[in-house]
Amino acid sequence: MDFELSAQQRAWRDEIREFLAANVTADLLRELANIGAEARGPELREFRRKAGERGWYGLAWPKEFGGLDRGPVDQHILQTEFLYAGVPGPDFTVTSMAPIIMNYGTEQNKAEFLPGIARGEIFAAIGYSEPSAGTDLASLRTRADLDGDEWVINGSKIWNSFAHSATHEWLLVRTDRNAAKHRGLSIIMVPIETPGIDVRPLHTWADWRINETFFVDVRVPRSNLIGEMNQGWKYATSALDLERGAMLTSGDLRREYEGLVDFCTNHKINGVRPVEHADVRAKLIELDADIEVGRLMGMAAASILERLADYGTQILGAYGQLHWRDYRAPFQGAMERLYRSSPPSIFGGGTNDVLRDLIAQRGYGMPTYGRGPTPAPRTRPEVKAEA
Repeated sequence: MDFELSAQQRAWRDEIREFLAANVTADLLRELANIGAEARGPELREFRRKAGERGWYGLAWPKEFGGLDRGPVDQHILQTEFLYAGVPGPDFTVTSMAPIIMNYGTEQNKAEFLPGIARGEIFAAIGYSEPSAGTDLASLRTRADLDGDEWVINGSKIWNSFAHSATHEWLLVRTDRNAAKHRGLSIIMVPIETPGIDVRPLHTWADWRINETFFVDVRVPRSNLIGEMNQGWKYATSALDLERGAMLTSGDLRREYEGLVDFCTNHKINGVRPVEHADVRAKLIELDADIEVGRLMGMAAASILERLADYGTQILGAYGQLHWRDYRAPFQGAMERLYRSSPPSIFGGGTNDVLRDLIAQRGYGMPTYGRGPTPAPRTRPEVKAEA
């Protein structure tokens, strides 16, 4: 594999950088710092509108769905450059939900939702987990019952990130209470402003707002069902596969690393520049190499993020623990922010244990732990000595 960008890919990267230089304003960055990327303020909405006008949210989509059909490498370059510039790239609505609509949705689903997603106007929160249904997601209790041409939804979702700023809920609900728990689920697209929805804030250690969302007699059109009824488990797990692959690129890691190097080179702690210490130089060199690996192998980025935050706070000492609002915080408190925001990288889109099980099952054909018969132990074939 050639890890260097082609001339066409370099031109694409430069086009993105020109756009970002013109549109990532101080007001946008200030808004993101104050309310976080989990919210959608006016500056970010305007930025998304401009990116949507260029068709970039449908960059890797097939042309038949209004996309540019540019492929995963161009998508990765776009995501990396956006994150390096400090702004959110294409979200899970684009990378995880839209492909499900393309592959399984009805013609009305495609006509109603895909154009708005491509323009950056439709942004959905993922309504999966419940207080009693986390890793065992198929135990969820939120239900949707048909009443004429409407679904009537009752229940609640937790860890419902972005619900307070989204336009819709991508909602996994039980539509057949008599079917086996994996079989009676469906996905319904629910406008967040529908009467009967109550979004209540929860806050994480990292100051991120997540939510608990309640649905009481919420009515939406029957046509808002995505694809076929009772196929929700298949759609949700397929979307989760796409979500895990899109969770991290190395663009934001590179930005924060360069800030760390700049501080260590040009500022003093206790009268000494950190870069003058051999152990600090060794850590910086290790991080540089790891982040480059993360650029080439995006799946490694989650563990690198944790180490960047760990090493950064070690190098900066007490300064590394200062919040961005403290005027003494080095490069806007990036290390403190990374340290508190890194835990979701080990459970977002599925815990590490769940992902290891998936690798074992799908990659190596191993049985699911605790389910089904235990395979017979492997034995060496008998070798008979010749007379």
